[in-house]
Amino acid sequence: MTTNKSYIAILFLLVFTGCSTTNNTDKIVTTGTGLKYSILKNGNGEIAKTGDEVAVYESMSLSGGKLIYSIAKPAPPIKFVIGKKQATEGVEQGVTGMEEGEIRKLIVPPSLSKRKDYPDYLSPDSTLIYEIELVEITKIINQ
Repeated sequence: MTTNKSYIAILFLLVFTGCSTTNNTDKIVTTGTGLKYSILKNGNGEIAKTGDEVAVYESMSLSGGKLIYSIAKPAPPIKFVIGKKQATEGVEQGVTGMEEGEIRKLIVPPSLSKRKDYPDYLSPDSTLIYEIELVEITKIINQ
């Protein structure tokens, strides 16, 4: 009987240890600026910082699900320098801290997606959903 209890205890431990995870791909993070993001796929490379040139594949949708655009392989990735205002504030904030190879879903409120001009299909009040894959980080020496 003691042997059976030992096996049950070990089995219980193995099952619940296997269920615990440090994987952060199911967590939604809300920043102080209102940006929300979740990690869809963990990366394993350099971490993007202000001043780095990043190359990303991205898709952008309206909060209702309508796809606005998508840049994906085999097309060349979009490149911009974090902190140089070459992308919207929400995208810059969402990419900062990503690792090469990481894929994030961003929920960008209107306050972080301001543009000089708005195309007909996009309202200044739109919440935008991005899926971004960080392909490459290039460290810029002379900023």
